[in-house]
Formats: sequence, C-alpha cells, structure tokens
Amino acid sequence: MGYNRENYSKVKREIDMRREKALEDAKARLEELHRKFPDIKLIDAELAKTGILIMGEIAKGGEDLDRRLEDIRLDNLGLQEQRSRLLESYGYPADYSDIKYTCRECSDTGTVGNRMCICMRKLLAIEGMKSAGIAKLFETQKFETFDLSYYAHDPRVYNLMKSYYGICVEYAENFSSKTTENLLFCGNTGLGKTHLSTSIAAAVIENGFDVCYNSVQNIMADFESERFQRSYNDKSPSLLDKYFECDLLIIDDLGTEATTQFTVSCIYNIVNTRVVSGKPIIINTNLTHDDMRKRYSDRVASRLFGEFTVLHFLGKDIRFLKLED
Repeated sequence: MGYNRENYSKVKREIDMRREKALEDAKARLEELHRKFPDIKLIDAELAKTGILIMGEIAKGGEDLDRRLEDIRLDNLGLQEQRSRLLESYGYPADYSDIKYTCRECSDTGTVGNRMCICMRKLLAIEGMKSAGIAKLFETQKFETFDLSYYAHDPRVYNLMKSYYGICVEYAENFSSKTTENLLFCGNTGLGKTHLSTSIAAAVIENGFDVCYNSVQNIMADFESERFQRSYNDKSPSLLDKYFECDLLIIDDLGTEATTQFTVSCIYNIVNTRVVSGKPIIINTNLTHDDMRKRYSDRVASRLFGEFTVLHFLGKDIRFLKLED
C-alpha cells in the first residue's frame, strides 16, 4: 500500500535503530565474555578462522576435498559445543552473546525476502492511527472494555447488542487477506459504534494487517488537498493511496462532512473501488437509509445497503449513562 512518507521514514528509522542496538548489545556482551574468560576468547578466535580454512581447502582442491571440508565442519561444531558448555559452567546461557533481534522474522531489517515484514506493517499501521488523531482510542476502546451492561435496561436491546458484539469479535478474529465482508454501523450518537469499530481495528492490526481508520472529514480533506495542491508531475506517493490499498478501511462519522458534488463523488469512488476489488470497509454513521438516499443519491445508498452487512445500533447514549453512574 502507499504509506504516508513521513510515517514510513519514522518507522524505518525505528527499525534501523532496533537493529543497530541489537548489534551493539551483542558486541558488548561478547566483549564482556572475552574480558572475563580468556578460554572463551581463544575458542572464538578459532571459530573466526573457519571461513578462511574453508576457502583454503577449496583453493587446494583434490579428490578428498569433501572429506576435508567435513572435518572442518565437525571441528567447528565441536568448538561451538565446547563454548556452550563453558558458558553454562560460568553461569551464562549458551546464547548469551548471540544477537537478540526484536523481530526474529526479519532480523530488524523490516523486510523478509522482497516483502515487508509484519513487524514493520504493524508499526506503520499504528503510526497511521496516530496521524489520524485516534491513537488514544486504542488505549481504552477494545473488545475487553466494551461493557454490555449499558444495554441491560431493555432485554431486546441487550440481546441485539450482544449479538453485534459477537459479530465484531468474529470478524476481527477471522480477518484475512481474503475477507471481503463490509460492515455498516448505523445508529444514534453514543451507542458504541466507534468503540466496536476501534476494537476491530486494534485486533486486526495485532494480527499484522494494514488498517486505515479515519474520520470522513479527514478523508475529504486529503481528497481536497490532492485535488488542489498536487501537481501533475509529482511522483511521490499519494495521500489517497492508503484509502484504496489498505487491508481494511474504517470510515468514522459518515454524514458529518459538508455535502457537495465533489465529496459525494469521492465517497462513491472509495466505496465502489474497494467493493469491486474485494477490499473490506467498515463505516460508522448516524444516518438512516432515507438520509443516505437524500444526501448521497440512490447510487451510493444502494452500494452501502446492498454490499454491506448493516448493524442497527440501539439503546441509550452511553455517555449520558456514565454520567448517571
């Protein structure tokens, strides 16, 4: 996907610093061992000659080359075993001087082969949340903190919201690159739409997927910026790439943006492009089906209510209920 350049640079620096620190720490531990234990230092000196010995034997050639190389390999293994025994006898783990990378998959490079590592994707997604100004939500709005007791005033509402909670948990747990289901959370303010969509985002990010979570106002601001400020010869990544290419797009507060022909066109473009390409969307809105038709036209409303699983949130405004506690 097309990541924000500033976020990408920041995350790449963090990954590079992780690797540098891992190498420096391993070097410091090795120097410590060499200061304290001369026998370990001697063994390491012998182990360091292995590559030279192998190249020397290869240069000599001869019919018994394979046997000589096998002897070197066995000698190397013997020295490693001796080193491990000595370290453990001195009270150190056998891998004490090994490099301890934060991510074992990519060795703190950010890539595995020619693909971006999950660890870097997760950091990029989190930075994206910070850029959108909703990072604080992830500290409190998770599945574990969603309190169904606020719906207990009405058994029908309670059972409905309990089922919605289960749908959201299952959606997050089973999310994969093949997920194509879209969710539309409808209902008045303060009924838990943002809480559950944020919970899904947090869980999906934890599983290593790219999530873009943003308010409709911020999204429209990016479209406006690209429309009026981007030059035709600008080859840098577009601000809009993330909305079309991320694994999961979550649009918050649909219906609070200023409605113009341009914004309606942008919303249809996002929804239609992602639906056609099989990339899922979750949308939070206070609008009803009739509101959608009046505000965005039948074309947009039919996409939203025809291609999305619609969850109609009910209950009392939780923020007011909290004030009563």
